[in-house]
Amino acid sequence: MTQGVDPQREIQLYKEAADKPRWTRYLIVGVISLVLIWGLVGLYISSAPEYVSNFAFVLPGKSGSSKVNLESIGEASSSSTSPFGTKGINPRVNYKEMLLSATVIGAASKSLDIEYADFKKPVIKLVDETAIIQVSTKAYSPEFAQQQAAALIESFNDRIAMLRMDELASREEAVSQALSVYKTRLEEAQLELIDHKQRSQYVSARQYEELSLRLERIKEDRVSSIAERDRVSGYVDQLSRNLGITPQLAASAFILNADQQFRENLENYQNATATLAVYRSKWGDAHPQVVQEQARQNGTLSALQKRSFELVGHKDMSTIKLINMNDSSEQGSLFQDLLVSFAQIEGLIGKLKQLDIAIADHKNNLKLFAEEAAKLEELERNYQIAEAVYTSAVTQIDTSKTDIFASYPLVQVLAAPSLPQRPASPNKILAIVGGVLGSGMALFGLFLLWKRKQLIQKILSKSGFGTL
Repeated sequence: MTQGVDPQREIQLYKEAADKPRWTRYLIVGVISLVLIWGLVGLYISSAPEYVSNFAFVLPGKSGSSKVNLESIGEASSSSTSPFGTKGINPRVNYKEMLLSATVIGAASKSLDIEYADFKKPVIKLVDETAIIQVSTKAYSPEFAQQQAAALIESFNDRIAMLRMDELASREEAVSQALSVYKTRLEEAQLELIDHKQRSQYVSARQYEELSLRLERIKEDRVSSIAERDRVSGYVDQLSRNLGITPQLAASAFILNADQQFRENLENYQNATATLAVYRSKWGDAHPQVVQEQARQNGTLSALQKRSFELVGHKDMSTIKLINMNDSSEQGSLFQDLLVSFAQIEGLIGKLKQLDIAIADHKNNLKLFAEEAAKLEELERNYQIAEAVYTSAVTQIDTSKTDIFASYPLVQVLAAPSLPQRPASPNKILAIVGGVLGSGMALFGLFLLWKRKQLIQKILSKSGFGTL
């Protein structure tokens, strides 16, 4: 059976015969702790002073665009947005790593003619909610700290400039490779277009339009010619009925009347007829003079008929009456109108035939041009597309050179490197305060160790577990 703890029993403090010499051990530990603490403080205070030069970069926001438009050829555009517009990408972090890189620090140390190990790495702080990068460099003199900061800025800017040029060169090389392909396509399209124009009569879209317009004008001319022919034909028909002759006979009379030989034969025939009439009035038909004159009349009539057949294709001597009508004043005017109008009809008929031929030719040409127009339009479209793509690529090379801050945004020195007036370390006040706090903590720790058993006994007695 477990014996319980009597709560009424008086608690006796723990004592040991060997407690008296304990203070010597704590004294030794305390002295050693204080010596170490204040020794480190002394070493820190006596160390070489370090000076800090501070400067800051800022990344100004940017949002702009440029566009080049070449009329009927093509266009090229370039744009620049804020360097902080892409989620998850912060150029300040990239620039921080660049400032801490061995390349930038190595170039800065080389410009100062010092070893890489002697150039202390800068301390970089990115200010939240801003585009500012704060940088600090340390050195053992104010001037050298400022020189290190300036060398770091120069090396950093050189590195960014080199990266930008390398990016532009890579971008231009890629576009140039594509440009050679575009140029080849442009030359091929141009050669196909030239070859088609050399082989075809149709060389421009305007030809098709002009041919269509000419066809419409010819059709309109044909319609007006038909109307004019019908009008003149009606006039000729009416005039023919009034004169009692046909237009064909009137045309024959006009032709015969214009022939000199027929006119001479007609005059001889008329003279012989008149003489024969005189002779018959005097003598009978058997009289030698009448017979002779009758023979002369028949001979001139045969000559007239022969000449008429040669000229107009018939021997109808009623044209003699028309020729005589042509010589009269009143009927001659109508006869002239009849002949002129009939000639107009023949001319209009000939014109209509030519117009019909021209319409047929134009229609055939339009069918032929329609196929060639489609081919030419396709070739011109291919050439224009190739030219636009090639010109846009050329312009893109030029516009890409103006946008040098696409991948590496513009960075400016917001605050120039400062010339420190006092060393940043050692800080004597901070060192003394640290030594005092360290000494107090060491002494307090020793005190706790000294009183640990009494403290434990009090805790156990209050909790009802008795003494140790």
